[in-house]
Amino acid sequence: MTIPSLPEEVYSEILKHIPTTDDLGIKLLSTFQQCNTLLRAAALAPEVWEPHYRTRYLHCVEDKERARRDATAGNWRELYIQRRRLDQMALHLLDEIRRDPRERPRKASVIADLSFDVWDALRLESKIPIPNCFQYSGGRQDDIPKDAPPRRFWANVFLGVIARRQTVRIWHGAFRRNEDLSFEVALASLSTMFDVSIKEVTIMLDNIFEQCKQELLDADICLDPRNPTYDVWDLCTQIRSILRDKGFRLASGNRFNRVLSQFPHDFLLSGQRDTIPMSLIYVFVAICRRLGISAYPINSPGAVLARVCTSDGDRIVDMRSAKRLVSPEQASELLHPLGAFASEAGASSTDAASSTTMLSRAFDNLLNFIQYERTFENDHRSFDWREAAYYTIVLGREFDRDGQIDFILPLPPSAKVFDYQLVLQDTLCPLLSGNRRTVIQRICTKRIEEEEKVSTQVRSRKDSGVSTVRYFVGLVFRHAALRYIGCIYGWDATCEADEHWMTEMQIDRLEYGRNQPFYKVFTVDARTRYVAQENIRYSMPSKLNKELVQVYESNSTFGRHFNGISDDGSRLLMSDELKYRYPDDDDYGRIWLRDNRLEEEG
Repeated sequence: MTIPSLPEEVYSEILKHIPTTDDLGIKLLSTFQQCNTLLRAAALAPEVWEPHYRTRYLHCVEDKERARRDATAGNWRELYIQRRRLDQMALHLLDEIRRDPRERPRKASVIADLSFDVWDALRLESKIPIPNCFQYSGGRQDDIPKDAPPRRFWANVFLGVIARRQTVRIWHGAFRRNEDLSFEVALASLSTMFDVSIKEVTIMLDNIFEQCKQELLDADICLDPRNPTYDVWDLCTQIRSILRDKGFRLASGNRFNRVLSQFPHDFLLSGQRDTIPMSLIYVFVAICRRLGISAYPINSPGAVLARVCTSDGDRIVDMRSAKRLVSPEQASELLHPLGAFASEAGASSTDAASSTTMLSRAFDNLLNFIQYERTFENDHRSFDWREAAYYTIVLGREFDRDGQIDFILPLPPSAKVFDYQLVLQDTLCPLLSGNRRTVIQRICTKRIEEEEKVSTQVRSRKDSGVSTVRYFVGLVFRHAALRYIGCIYGWDATCEADEHWMTEMQIDRLEYGRNQPFYKVFTVDARTRYVAQENIRYSMPSKLNKELVQVYESNSTFGRHFNGISDDGSRLLMSDELKYRYPDDDDYGRIWLRDNRLEEEG
């Protein structure tokens, strides 16, 4: 019996409803293109590809996107194909950079110039599953892509580069050229220091807005200012109440001084919403503006205030409580806890603040939070958070309060491998002038050369003087004296630290002094250390799952160097980059473990 064919438009309508959450839908469309003429025509219809394009591609370089749409007359299938070609180019270059350290700067420049046109492909790459040995039991998966940790690491490197290049230009425009900058974009730009795009923060806010909007509609709150029942002040009160119900409250205790409380990508997450005053104001202002309400932050340290402006007058919103909205003249009672500040500042203390003023305040906040966390925070990831926060401050001060920190230079954290080249040298320096530009340019050139030298340096066990190197890259050990867990990611045949460090660490007082091998190691406290061979004691990695997870999470460059654990659980598996730099250590480590009788420590 022959089943009659349906009209092409029916097939097209069916194909429009293929799920767009992953590549399975695209594979299905490709399969349909291999079928009969009718199905192929339906699968080639541009409108079938639109939902897939809009789901996958949230970012773009706007000028180039307009050009593509003009060239394709808005054909969604052709647009999708063009973007996938760019994705493939970027991912191919990313693989080359990951596997071979030679010619990295040139290839890195190409990816950076592709910019937001390849952001979404890089973001997908940055989220591929990691090996189970680097996960707590709740997150285990069976299908782990090959080389997942290094792939994620390098994807994040370029996500950060692309995002921070945009931020540098935005800050320069706002601080130096008085270009318009919304409060939403200003604070969202801070999250680029954690490899998050401004657009991704906007999407998080959009999602919160949609939830708030639905609750307002469910409560029969009028949202249309043309409707006679519209009450902007009641609407603001309702927004404040809904946000509090969603967890946006003033933090207390140690939570108040978290570094991450200043970064939207973190404080917008469920479970992280008890936060600082500026962040509460940020969410309120963002929701109001999406509803067409003119809301602004107020720079009032110690208070949590926003200003709502209408043609009928302005009101001050206190985000801490359910108090009624008051006029600016009545707002002094809200500022009463500030004492003299409130009475002396008067009305100016309730004026709408500029976005650059709020950014400057954010930099000040971060400096205080860094100092607090250094003393009181026990989270093993805190060191990386503080490094990123400090980089935020110093980079921001290049435009804010120019000339006050000439002796401080923007030094990217070690995980931001290409920031010296692509963010500082290529993007920041052209925006500076005089001696400041010269100094930063010189530092960048030096660091770029150092990175290239280290990443291309080959350490062979066939070289003279290497025979005393007993241990190998990938060994998990316990420090003989300090007892911490570490893993080796590099070695020198003798100590290559400078004299000052050797004197400070009393290296010559060790039994074998400076002439013994020294090892570069990761530890659970987020530090990289340089350890003498006499202090190495072997530990079995398969028995140290919790410690390995902490090492992975607390060291942002760990994923650059290791893929996972060997099948027998005896050692960490080197990345292609480490295999290039230590070509003999993989075989050496396997043989060493086989030939040496090892007893697990108690």
